[in-house]
Amino acid sequence: MLHDCLRSIEDQVDPPAYEVLVCSDGDHDVEAAVREHFPDAVVGFVSTALPGAARNLLVDRARGELLLFLDDDAPLRPDALRRLDELATTHPEAAVFGGPNDTPPGASRFQAVQGAVLASLVGSGPVRRRYGAHPPGHADERFFILCNLAVRRSVMVPFVDDLVCAEENAMLTELARKHVVMFYDPDLVAYHERRPTWRGFVTQMHKYGRGRGQVTLLHPSSLRPAFVAPSALLAYVAASPLLTLWLGPVALAPLAVYLACVGLSSLVIARTLRALSAAPLAFALTVALHHWYGAGVLRGLVPSRRSVPALEWLDRPEATTAPR
Repeated sequence: MLHDCLRSIEDQVDPPAYEVLVCSDGDHDVEAAVREHFPDAVVGFVSTALPGAARNLLVDRARGELLLFLDDDAPLRPDALRRLDELATTHPEAAVFGGPNDTPPGASRFQAVQGAVLASLVGSGPVRRRYGAHPPGHADERFFILCNLAVRRSVMVPFVDDLVCAEENAMLTELARKHVVMFYDPDLVAYHERRPTWRGFVTQMHKYGRGRGQVTLLHPSSLRPAFVAPSALLAYVAASPLLTLWLGPVALAPLAVYLACVGLSSLVIARTLRALSAAPLAFALTVALHHWYGAGVLRGLVPSRRSVPALEWLDRPEATTAPR
């Protein structure tokens, strides 16, 4: 996946000048892979840092005006760097830019349905814009995900270094407090590899939820009803036997409404994918998403902290061209 991501950067059409900085979180073979594509890249190695801490170390070494954050499983569309440069020029009032992370072409059926669930209103609510094209315009942290996010250096603040996930949400919340303008563009696309197995999917959703819970502890004002709805649903389902004994069958009415909404959303997804047989999988993925995300939020609300290890920089030639 790292080779695919780096190759997508090499294959950019008419990009501005840029530099590449990569941090390996445990695999020393990453350096050789990076040098194969970009001999002058900045490469670092750290064994146990959480993502925010590793990204901070790269930001410290970056020289560009625009800091574009990617993940190794998120290759770019060929016009992404050119489009980012155009956005930065035509929207000087904005300092944050981002777009959707789409399911890559050639994905398996499980991955394609997973991407459609993430992009649906019932599946992801207000953050669905991260997973599919929506009208361009000024935005907030709900629109952006860190595998396809650019920030002007002039407004950049450090990522919180002890979040397991959602470090971009904490950073963007801090920028919003400073009234930094953010712009979402559906043509600024990265292709994000979806998890190939159920285990990978639920682990990812739990991590997303845990990160959101940690951000809520850090910035209580960032809390929105939609972010805690899955946790509330989880608590309601756990309490439903007692509620039924107390109130009778009427206590199950909210559950019936929820399942009906998920069922309708699943049919819409199946129609979009032109495969009615995808509906049961979409239904199961949506329920799993809500369950594990809700559990993750609850876990993230329990305070914890991890120390930040030192980074080992791997030598590289000095670049001579100033990046955009």
